[in-house]
Amino acid sequence: MNSPYVKSALAQTALDLTPPLIRETLLKESNFRDEYSLTANVTLSLPDIDTTFHLSSLYDAIRSVLAGASEKKVIDTEGQKWRLKNIGKKGEPHLSLSRGEKHFSLPDLATLSPDRDTRLRFLDEAIFDVNLPSSVSDQWRNILSERALEDDEVDMCLSEFRNTPVEMVRAIQSEIMAGQSNLSSLVPSSHRYFERLVGVYDDSPTIRDYAASGGRKLFAQLSAWRPYDGFLFSLLLSSHSSLTDEINVDQLSSEDLVRAYDFLAKHGDRISQLGAIEVGLRVLPSRPEIEQGLISLIEQIRDDDIEGQTSDFKLLWALFCLVDGELSRTRLLSSKPPFYRRLAALSQAALIHRQHVNLPIDVDIDRFSKWTFSNRGQQYYLQSLVDMRLEPRWDPYLAMASQMKAYFFGRILSAAKKYEQNIKGNQIYDLVLANKTGSLQPFGDDPETWLPGPLEGEEKTQKNLPAEIAETIETQIRKDEVGPLSFVALVNFALIFPFSTDHAELAAKALQRANYRIPDIEDRSQLVIILDGLAKVAAVSRSLTLADELQILVRRYRHDAEYELSIQEVIRICLLAAASRSDLSEWTKFVGDWLTELAFGDLKDEEAQGLHLCLNSLCHAVPELWVSCGRADAALSALINK
Repeated sequence: MNSPYVKSALAQTALDLTPPLIRETLLKESNFRDEYSLTANVTLSLPDIDTTFHLSSLYDAIRSVLAGASEKKVIDTEGQKWRLKNIGKKGEPHLSLSRGEKHFSLPDLATLSPDRDTRLRFLDEAIFDVNLPSSVSDQWRNILSERALEDDEVDMCLSEFRNTPVEMVRAIQSEIMAGQSNLSSLVPSSHRYFERLVGVYDDSPTIRDYAASGGRKLFAQLSAWRPYDGFLFSLLLSSHSSLTDEINVDQLSSEDLVRAYDFLAKHGDRISQLGAIEVGLRVLPSRPEIEQGLISLIEQIRDDDIEGQTSDFKLLWALFCLVDGELSRTRLLSSKPPFYRRLAALSQAALIHRQHVNLPIDVDIDRFSKWTFSNRGQQYYLQSLVDMRLEPRWDPYLAMASQMKAYFFGRILSAAKKYEQNIKGNQIYDLVLANKTGSLQPFGDDPETWLPGPLEGEEKTQKNLPAEIAETIETQIRKDEVGPLSFVALVNFALIFPFSTDHAELAAKALQRANYRIPDIEDRSQLVIILDGLAKVAAVSRSLTLADELQILVRRYRHDAEYELSIQEVIRICLLAAASRSDLSEWTKFVGDWLTELAFGDLKDEEAQGLHLCLNSLCHAVPELWVSCGRADAALSALINK
């Protein structure tokens, strides 16, 4: 059994039975190949010339040409001969493959050159071009200072450059121009990529803490790299005001700053435009040249028709759903808090959005949105409900285009009020704070304007509950006759003002007084709104009592002849109410018990299938759920197979 031949044969047999992704990952590890005497016969496909080469023979030929050979013949996997030449200047290799009328320029592979200066010159230029972090670039500089790369190191090195926002922009632009995009390129499965996009997570408990640490560090590095480009990349992280507070423009010349605002007005994504408005309002006294740019950005956000065919808010919603749903599916950032994953998802959505705006190709937003929601909508939706255990103030519906536009209005109004002295007496004041036609000021009275944003699910609202609203809530709930109006104030202000468990307990007692029925319900939709709202109250107040009482109430209406609740509605209320439990074990027990009860209940075929799909998606997002949902899964599988 110790024979190297036996070990190699056993390893090869095991690899043949291994899933392709795992097999490919193992074969990339040189230590693994060396231990089992395996050779990776890797090929390189070049679609532009419809040809495939064995990498080992191609790299050997490249080394010879870079060493001074005038030309080398390379045989592709079909046995056809190609000519490989270096047509570049000395020290600046440019490799060309040709066969008859076919010509192809190979990527820059100067890392295979025997000349140290050539290798290091390429490395330094590539590092600066994509803003590769020094923690990574120093490793490759040490290697290339000593020698050329070996075969299995080439892709490892190139992947570091591919996994950068700069290269991501180029890849997306190329795919858009080619008229094709795929999900794997829009949402890369790489921790390194997202750390370079939004910064390395540093155990910050909230987005405000992260902004002052990881966010500040990233912005400083981007500004030192290339001030103009760094500013535009920084604005991709503008999904929370604490992040835009950390963006400075000190290193930008007046010309570059005006150019940036002009670019954003013509080709900017909505998130970057919002960040530019907040930054601009802050620095306006010292940078008055951006006033017209600010006005243009505010007007664009104000005038976005969310019902129209070209709404950027509608596209932002679809892209966020797509990216966040895909991150949930791959569990790429599952060990990080929800706010960090959403920051990554929103920043990537903004990056993709900007490329679509920046290129002369129209996007059928309605068609794209339909495709997005059908492919990743459920995963995004369920992941967001799961996240409420840790961040109970964020509901997946708060990402809808209409609500995102209202949230943007709230951010602009808050920033304008904060920097009111900076805008008094100019057109921006009239546009935002004046009581005039076209101003944003009237929207300040709209409750939707002050609902939490995507990264604010954990934050405690800074507003105090007004005494008159508290009195209204208590008066409505304490009435002897319980009805639809008993919970209106409580539900409407649950996400805007802080509520103690006392208010939630009053609601629970009201349900008990009414014997778990709500008289005088106008229609089924009104019932769903009330149940949904009470579940959110249980979540934000962390009221176990109200969540438990809601389960009884929902059980009563589940098969009510007049108001029968759908299985999807019950699952949503269950997950909303489950957020009353922040402890993972308590949360999984609550969800598992409720879903198991549904699974063993009276289900129609389509209900059983829908519940089973949801259960599997939930357990994928939270594997710990399998412990409490095992019986439910078995029951549903048996029912569906029957």
